[in-house]
Amino acid sequence: MSEREAVESLRALGLSNYEAQVFVALQQLGSGTAQDVSDVSDVPRSQVYGAADDLAERGLVEAVETSPKAYRPVALSTARELLTDRLESRADR
Repeated sequence: MSEREAVESLRALGLSNYEAQVFVALQQLGSGTAQDVSDVSDVPRSQVYGAADDLAERGLVEAVETSPKAYRPVALSTARELLTDRLESRADR
């Protein structure tokens, strides 16, 4: 699956465009700072922080308290499960 297809799939599961791009970039990197994520994605560094923090609230990314702050994604299987559960929960409402 291409990066673009991955972003579109994540958007279909309820992520914003920036959240999806940040998640895909972190999957490629393994972990990284906002600057690292910005360097491999089309997300401005200033927007990476908000998107990554939103992903952390959803359980998709772990914030690593370093200086500078870094982020690490959860496993793809975990992300798929979390997003699917969230989508099914929305459908039940």
